[in-house]
Amino acid sequence: MTKCRTITMLLLLVLTMSLLAACADKNAAELENAVPSQSEVPVPTESRSIHTGQTNPRTGKVLVVYFTKVGNVAPTADADAISSASLRANDASTAGTTEVIAEMIHEQVGGDLVRIETVEPYPEDYEATVKQATEERTAGYKPPLQTKIENIDDYDVVYVGHPIWGMSLPAPIVSFLTEYEFSGKSIIPFCTHAGYGPGQTVSAIKELVPGATVLDGFDIERTELSNADEAVSAWLREIGMDM
Repeated sequence: MTKCRTITMLLLLVLTMSLLAACADKNAAELENAVPSQSEVPVPTESRSIHTGQTNPRTGKVLVVYFTKVGNVAPTADADAISSASLRANDASTAGTTEVIAEMIHEQVGGDLVRIETVEPYPEDYEATVKQATEERTAGYKPPLQTKIENIDDYDVVYVGHPIWGMSLPAPIVSFLTEYEFSGKSIIPFCTHAGYGPGQTVSAIKELVPGATVLDGFDIERTELSNADEAVSAWLREIGMDM
């Protein structure tokens, strides 16, 4: 009887420890996704301001625009310390995960590629960025943008990319979408995240561009970047935007 009781207690102890570990993992994942992702991973890429490409003959003139924290922080002497392993081993510059997806889309649909840059850079420190992003979201603040697109009326299709910050749009994306008139255009969202999906960002974009047609967006977890080319191609075929 004593032996059975001992075995039962041991089984209960193992079960309790497993449940506690599962809860801890879930809580950690939820916290990671509740704030700007610390690993909007810097990865190697090409030169990144504006690239001009061909017009998609089926969809008209295309703009691929995106925001990423990488490239929107004040430079410091040790900025390279946050660089991750290379996805493009022959390139020394870095980009965020959203930028990598933006470039994949641009390669397949043509048009122009533009990174949204703010007048005031975000802090390089992760916790400071979390605090600032939360304050911006709470106050409805729209940070002024350094990036200006003089010929926005020329574009028929605008891809809009961003990381997920607090299950929401980063404030610079809100600034961009409210700075220009998108009536009559096709807006196509895409985003990168830590595993919990796009949240309410697509519905938020629809509210910000009431005169535009918002197509089905693309989202991908940052850990899946190495296989993203095929996923991007499949998505573009599904929405009828492949070349």
